[in-house]
Parts: sequence; C-alpha cells; structure tokens
Amino acid sequence: MPFVNKNKSYSFNMTIDTSLAALSSFQASEILISNKSGENLYIYDNNLVTDDRRFLLEDNESIVLRGITNTNEVSAKTGANSGPVYFRSAYFSNLNQF
Repeated sequence: MPFVNKNKSYSFNMTIDTSLAALSSFQASEILISNKSGENLYIYDNNLVTDDRRFLLEDNESIVLRGITNTNEVSAKTGANSGPVYFRSAYFSNLNQF
C-alpha cells in the first residue's frame, strides 16, 4: 500500500480591525501568525477573550501557537485601525497511513 501523507498546511491572510474576529477555519495543530497590520495585534485562544488571557504581537512580529485542533480556535483584533495579518496553518499527524 502507498504511504498517505495526512499532514496539511494552508496559507491565508485577513484584514483585522478592532472587532474580535475568529480566524478562517482549517484543521491545524499549530499556526504561524505574522502581523503586518501597522498596529498592535491582540491574540486570544480557546474563547478566553479577557485582557489577562491575550498575547500582544507588535507590528512586524511573528508568533507560532501550538496545541490547537482548528485555526478558528484563535481570534485576533488590533488596538486601533485595521491592516493585513498573514497566517500559515500546519497540521501534523503521527498516525501515518499505509
């Protein structure tokens, strides 16, 4: 039987503003977030949306969040104005299919 690679990755971008927005939905075990919005970006996960549970990602910074099952578990908003934010999701499975 041939090897089946179940690992999947997707790239996408969104214009993020001051309203909290869930990311597009892709199955993923991690996500790279690259802030090019020109603003501070606040990142939340697992529906924990209080200020004491957020990550601050300044303009031109990147972060990788691991331990998710879908990119829509992550939400983001800017401190002011709006701008583009770039994402690269990755799904890694140790269950190789033969």
